[in-house]
Amino acid sequence: MARRFRQHVLRPVADLDGVWDFAYLGDADPDAVDPAGIVFDDVMAVPGCFDATPAYAGRRGLAAYRTRVAVAPGRQRLVFEGVQHWCRVLWNGEPIRDHAGGFTRFTAETASAAGEAEIVVLVDNRFGERSPLHLEHFDWYHFGGISRSVALHRLGPVRIDGLKIDTVSVGDKRLQVRLDYTADAPATVPLAIEVDGRPVLAEDVALDTAGSITRTVEVPWAAPWSTADPHLSLLAATLGGDDLRERFGLREVATANGRIALNGEPVTLLGVNRHELHPQFGHAQPAALLVADVQQLKDLGANFVRGSHYPLDPLFLDLCDEAGLLVWSESIGWQYPVEHLTDPAFVEAQLAHVGEMVEAARNHPSVVLWGVLNECPSWSEAGYPVYEALLGRLRELDPTRPVTYASLNAFDDKCFDLVDVVSANTYPGWYFGDVAGIPAELDRIAAHVDALGHGDKPLIVSEIGAGAVPGWNDANGSLWTEDYQTALLTTVVDHVIGHDRISGLGIWVLGDFRTTEHREMLLKRPRGVNDKGLVDEYRRPKQSFKAVRERFRRHDR
Repeated sequence: MARRFRQHVLRPVADLDGVWDFAYLGDADPDAVDPAGIVFDDVMAVPGCFDATPAYAGRRGLAAYRTRVAVAPGRQRLVFEGVQHWCRVLWNGEPIRDHAGGFTRFTAETASAAGEAEIVVLVDNRFGERSPLHLEHFDWYHFGGISRSVALHRLGPVRIDGLKIDTVSVGDKRLQVRLDYTADAPATVPLAIEVDGRPVLAEDVALDTAGSITRTVEVPWAAPWSTADPHLSLLAATLGGDDLRERFGLREVATANGRIALNGEPVTLLGVNRHELHPQFGHAQPAALLVADVQQLKDLGANFVRGSHYPLDPLFLDLCDEAGLLVWSESIGWQYPVEHLTDPAFVEAQLAHVGEMVEAARNHPSVVLWGVLNECPSWSEAGYPVYEALLGRLRELDPTRPVTYASLNAFDDKCFDLVDVVSANTYPGWYFGDVAGIPAELDRIAAHVDALGHGDKPLIVSEIGAGAVPGWNDANGSLWTEDYQTALLTTVVDHVIGHDRISGLGIWVLGDFRTTEHREMLLKRPRGVNDKGLVDEYRRPKQSFKAVRERFRRHDR
């Protein structure tokens, strides 16, 4: 289920999605668990979140998943698209990889004899030192489990480990292609690259045991990728006996004159934030739900979606590529305290997480912004080095896209000099002020950003909104009613569309979602749900959806 196209034709790949054996181990220490002694007395879907199922709802602890697979002799690579939050992968009882941090792809490798292999994954959804990126107070419920797809790759003597496709020039139809590889021994092997089934490069290359190969190729037949015409091409690379295929779009993203530009044309981002949460599935989004979300975004008239607040499912990004939706891809984070940001172990974990996010999403033309550290202490001198390090790593990994972060308080922020795009979260009319004061507050933020000397940078209102209990209204149009949410959001959209300084809007949020069990947050969330969605948690539209759709569509025309 992971992607919309086959990434490998020559390399044998087995899809391991399905129903695995399962055991809930509870308050157990992973280091003390004897894999041979685990009693697998239940089953669990993969992908899936075990604590979203009726039997294990709300439980936090260690769980074990098991499956068996027939393997040919040689080197094996397990590819996990996402596990929440910490896991240990065991192959025939032997640990081969630990991984911390959900929502990103990672691999585990081993050599194996022919026969049947037993794969066991210990999965821990507890908060603590093993998963420093996940904190209980975050304003969403942290579901646990093998939440995205799993596959088993059989590797040969030469392996393509990564494929990066960057647009050098839309006008000249020119690409830069980089292959990262490993090999059992130095060798000279054939390299071939095809785009849309047409050969663009064929040569012999000398390999070390590890390295990269960079080539520039031209694709004169390819049409540019845009929101109106999201043209996609497929690049297939073969190196020795291995192959890797990736889709891409010919497009360039830049910032100029206070606007984001796509292929040289300024674009106003109009859309929503989106959580990958569902009452029945947790973070494990079925394909049908991902398709439905994209359909609702298109019906809304949106051209933009921000992944809040973690990297998005690769299948969702495939669908955004096809639909012409622009995406802000963001690393995990929500109001980390200053002392967390100054912990070296946390910084290292974030750097690794950012690297995994970019590796998984960089070839998607829909991704036009990289972001980090939502609503974290960018107002603090102590936080500055962390923002500098993470934004610097993003630019190092991918200099072709602008970088940003969502600021909690634009008026106290100290890190705007580090970004290409200034993004401000603000909730006038909800946490402070009234609906009538919203235009003045947004203008005040814009004036402040300009006064700091950042008038040449695009400004995005990255979050704004109001709660609405589904179906609730009263004669006064009070807080928590659909009437109040509609009045607030129509005021926001009417002011932002056509604004000469604000170049993007991310309404908070597409759909309602369950919040944390942290009592302080629960007491602020009716039903235990963040209900600022334009639709409820089952994607049923509220009154505000129709009002926003009318305005977004009018702008689109």
